[in-house]
Parts: sequence; structure tokens; C-alpha cells
Amino acid sequence: MTQTAEKPDVQWDLSGIYQGINDPQLELDSGTARAAATAFAEKYKTKISSLSSDQAFEMLEAYFDLVVQSYKPTWYAGLCFAAQTGDLAVKALQDSARLAANNTNNLLVFVRLELIQLPELILKDWLKSNALLGYRHFLTTVRAFTPHTLSEVEEQLMSSKALTGRNAWTQLYTEITSKIKVDLDVDGVLGTYQLSELRQFSSHPNRALRQTAKKAQFDALEVQEHVLTFIFNTVYQDWKLDIGLRHHSDAMEPNALSNELSLESIEALMASAEKNAGILQEFFQVKAKVLGISDFSSFDMYAPLEASETTYTYERAQDLILKAFARFSPTLEALAKAFFDENRIDLNPRDGKRGGAFCSGFTPTHNAYILTNFTGKLDDVFTLAHELGHGVHAELSRSLKIVNYGHSLPLAETASVFCEMILMDYLLKVAPTNERRALIAKLLEDVASTCYRQIQITRWEQLAHQERANGVVSSQRYGELWIETVKRFYGDSVIQTSGDRWSWIGIPHVISYRFYCYAYAFGMLMVFALYRQYKTEGESFVPKYIKFLSSGESASPEELVAGMGVNLSDPNFWQNGFDYVAGLLEEFKQLST
Repeated sequence: MTQTAEKPDVQWDLSGIYQGINDPQLELDSGTARAAATAFAEKYKTKISSLSSDQAFEMLEAYFDLVVQSYKPTWYAGLCFAAQTGDLAVKALQDSARLAANNTNNLLVFVRLELIQLPELILKDWLKSNALLGYRHFLTTVRAFTPHTLSEVEEQLMSSKALTGRNAWTQLYTEITSKIKVDLDVDGVLGTYQLSELRQFSSHPNRALRQTAKKAQFDALEVQEHVLTFIFNTVYQDWKLDIGLRHHSDAMEPNALSNELSLESIEALMASAEKNAGILQEFFQVKAKVLGISDFSSFDMYAPLEASETTYTYERAQDLILKAFARFSPTLEALAKAFFDENRIDLNPRDGKRGGAFCSGFTPTHNAYILTNFTGKLDDVFTLAHELGHGVHAELSRSLKIVNYGHSLPLAETASVFCEMILMDYLLKVAPTNERRALIAKLLEDVASTCYRQIQITRWEQLAHQERANGVVSSQRYGELWIETVKRFYGDSVIQTSGDRWSWIGIPHVISYRFYCYAYAFGMLMVFALYRQYKTEGESFVPKYIKFLSSGESASPEELVAGMGVNLSDPNFWQNGFDYVAGLLEEFKQLST
């Protein structure tokens, strides 16, 4: 399977949304949405509690249509910005689209406020109505935010201040980190790399290059530490103010409410990861022996077991993923294939493109789009499969109303990680026996990065927000908190270099989303349970899984996974996932003797 990876020029085609950043329809849509929102407010403001169930249905249909209309230009501008963070015209579009959406949204704030204040008897009457069947989950869950909702004027102010507050600082962070470039000598050839491209060297066979690339990344981040630390302090203080104004008990509570999970259940997940940290430590200890490295360090964690590294062309990656998906379900294969065929993937790194990867689905009336930074590594193939998992999830939910189209973070990550597992299962089936150990190692490395590391990041976020609540935090202190959390999970199995104290500053999730990362661990452990079930049930499991993906947010996470026989309240649930990981470790140890 070894081949030389090329750097293809695969860019997404966003013409299905708008014809370009100068498309006059952008401004027309923003204007139309504002006019419609004004008329909507005149018709319904202060009157929602007097509506019959049929009238409530008409109101909610119109409301969610307006939400789509107002944010469509913003969605498009955000996609353009992700691919061209340095383009001034794109940044101007994003700024104007955000402002227009905010102005329209402020006209609609009253809807959620009046629904939250709806008398219980009226709500019960609505919930009995067949007309509102598709809105039952929304009407129930929106009231969970009752203690944390402000007056209409205050909500409008909160929305407006975010434009020049948290949102603006987050954009600046993205612009700065997207522009960072590093000169690196690779096999005698001096090249210039963006931060997103340096990731490819984490699994390079040459240890000296792995170390040099990691140091170059940290050095580049350290150069920007003053402004980036200022951004962290500003965003975290902004979050603290929001938490206080909304009377939340914990900085993490808004995320928990949005995902319909309790803080206790999230804590149980994270505590379980810490309890099972010995699995992670033993894996790296065994891997160090296999590689013959006595001073196993952070830049060795993803080192390949073989001297020569397999690389993949885009075409090869596409072929492997589609064959793997087809083996599980022709439906998954067809939906994934459409992303390739319809140019809905922005693939490779380039100047000004943001790092990382994401899939963005907006509404049931629009296709989803994927951005990655593909460099030909096996990790990149799995990243593409991961984002296609999100994409398939979005496409299967398009039969739903917009109110149920979204996906809570944990279940969204379940869908994406499941597709990684489909790919891994396929590779283990077709790979020669002598490649099996490397694939098992890859799966354990994924557990390290997708499960343990993400919990570690969330723990760091908790500590960082607590520290910021007491005053401005220095970059040195943020780094100390990072090393403290690393030690919880890795112990002495991985040596941390002096540069590792800068790891926190290069993670976009902790500045753009806050308390997102535990969802990856949730998804992975959920997938282990589901995949074991699939192996037991065979083909009969597939329709249940497809139904789960097609359900969007039409019910709570507990209700949705219950349809596949999963009980999230089972105290042994998370431990079962780690027991599966322990089994993988045992197989890796046997193959390594």
C-alpha cells in the first residue's frame, strides 16, 4: 500500500449556497430576513401564550424559517473565512453578515423568552397536539434554560456585545494562528510549513525530525504568546461574565445543558478516564520498548512502528473509505461518495487556510461541507473518515425539520468516530498479518488522542477558567496547569519537553467553543460499545444505527441511544469502553513479544 502522497488541489465548491462573496443575493437575503423578522415580531410579540396549538405550529414554522434565512449568509461567510482567513474581502463579508444576522436575531429573541415563560397548562395542551409533534422535544428542552435567561433587552445586549467581544477575539486568534509559518529542513530540503502541516511529522520515522518539527511548532507559538495569551484571558473573562449574568453554577453548565447531559454524568466520564489512565501509560511503555527508545518523549507518541511510513494519495484514501463504508452499509457509502463527487470537500493545506478539520451542516435544505488539511498520512485518512461521519449524519438528518436537524456534541462525535471504526475494521480485515500490530497501535494511539487527550484538555479548561476567575493568568501559569493535567494521564510514561508547556495555546477548541473536547471521548467510548454490539448482531444492527443517525435532535441523547440498546445511566457503561481498550492493549502486547 506504500505510495507517495501528492498534494492535490481539492477545494470545495460553495456555489450551492451563493455564487461568490460578491453575489448580490447575500445582501438581499439579509435584508429580506430582517423585513420578515420585523413583520413576524409585529404579529406574534407578547401574544405567544394566547395561541392555539395550530397557531403555535404556524408560528414555530415561520420562526425557524426566519432563523435559516438570517444565518445563511453568516454560514457561507464562515466557510469562506475558514478557507481564506487572510482575505480582506472575505473578512469584510463575515463582519457584515454577522452584524446583519445579529440585528435580525435581536428581533426574534422574544420567541424563546415567551416560550420559556409559557404557563404549564398551555404547554401541556400544546404537547398533546399532533400538529406540534415535531416540536415536542424543542418545547420541552428550551425550558431547561429558564433560570439562565435574561430579559429581552439584556439578551439583545448579550448578543450584540459578542460581535466585538468573544467572537471578535476568536476570529483574531484564528487569523494569527493561520498565518504562522515555520521553516523546516526535511531530508535536506528546506521548506516552509503552516502549523497545520507540521502535524504530519508527528508520525515520521525519523525521530530527530519529529523532535525538530515539534520544537519548531512550540517556538512559533511562543513568539505569539503575548497576544495569544491576551486573547485567552479576554475570552475567558468574557465567559466568566456571561456565566455570572446568567446565574450558572459552573463554567461548564451551558455546554451540559445544550447537550442534555448533567454535570455529574460528564464528571463520571472524565473520572473514569483518569481511573483507567494506567492503560494509556502501559501502552506507551510497551511502545517505547518496541521502538527501543529509553527516553520516550511527547514527540514519540505517534511514531510509526516501522522504519518506512505508508503514505496515501487522496484517491487511495477515498477508495479505502468508500469500500469500508460500503462493507457496513451501501447507504453510508452513497452519502459519503456524494461529498467527493459534488466537490464538497476542501482538502489540502494552503496559505491562509485555518488548521484542523470540520464538517459544517447548516439546515436540512442545504448539503454539508467538509474542511481538512490532508497531507497523506494514515491519520489524515482517518480524519477524512471522521468528518465524513459527521457529513453522513447531517445528510441522514435532512428529512427532519430544522428544529430537530442539529446534533448534540456527544452524539455528533459518536457518528464521526463510528466511521473511523468502520475504516479501522476494514483495514484490519484486508491488511497482511505483519501490518496488524501497526494498525492495533494506530487504534490505541487514537484512543490516546481522541479519548484521554480530550479529557485532559477539558480538565485543563476547568482549571484555566477557575484560575482566570481569580484574575489575569500568565502564559507561564497556563503552561503549568497544562503540565499538571498531562501528568494525571501520562504519569512518567511520556517525558514532557520544555516546549510542551505551550501545547494549550495551539488548541482552537478551547478558545472557539469551550468545553467541547470531552464529547470526543464520549463518542469514542460510545462507539466501542456500539461496535461490539454490531459485531454480535451483524446486519440486524445496521437499520437501527441508520435510524439513530436519521433522528437528529428529535429526542434526548439517552432516548436516542436507547433505541440501540444502550443505557447511559448504567454505572458500568464507561468502564465497559475502557475494558475494550484494555483488550486492545493485551493484543498489542502479544503481537509485540
